Amino acid sequence: MEIAVLIGADGTAAPIQTAEEIQVFKYDGFSWELSRRMLYNLQAIQGLKAMREYMDRIISFLNGCRILAGSAVVGLPFYELEKAGFTVWEMTGHPADIIAHIMAAETQTEVPRQLNDPSIPEAAETSHGCYSISLKDIQNRNTKITSKQILFPLLKNEQVRNLEIICSHIPPWLEIKLISGELEGTIEKITSNEFRVTIHR
Repeated sequence: MEIAVLIGADGTAAPIQTAEEIQVFKYDGFSWELSRRMLYNLQAIQGLKAMREYMDRIISFLNGCRILAGSAVVGLPFYELEKAGFTVWEMTGHPADIIAHIMAAETQTEVPRQLNDPSIPEAAETSHGCYSISLKDIQNRNTKITSKQILFPLLKNEQVRNLEIICSHIPPWLEIKLISGELEGTIEKITSNEFRVTIHR
């Protein structure tokens, strides 16, 4: 298992637009070790064609690694990673903490409760098979808990036939899954900073 992390000048996870390095960590069955690293400078790339070519180089460098984390992964780079089959995580902090959190989430069916945090939202069943959940609090507080950690278990749960998601902004990975047809649903703008996404089975 390998996990790539976008690293900034301070050694912590950085946005994909401003990261300075990509570090790939490999799990040997006992511990995580730095496997390889690559200097990274997306800000120097101009134009869509050049950016796609640059992302192709990044994907070739990752060479089999299909999990990437950064503090913000949006826009064309996010689309290219999703198209290539990557699982993209938006998290802040040091690589060791991020890797531990992702490994726990990838190998469990439920969202990990770090420090038993009671503020992690849970879905409420509004009627049989229909659930509702709000992401606004975690989005506004910029916590280490990600939308994927919360929503993936619900989307994989066959008992959830209809899921209403209230959010301050639509998670990019979720919007792409809706646009591509991988998920079926609707997006409704409630106010300038509130959206309702409804996912149907």
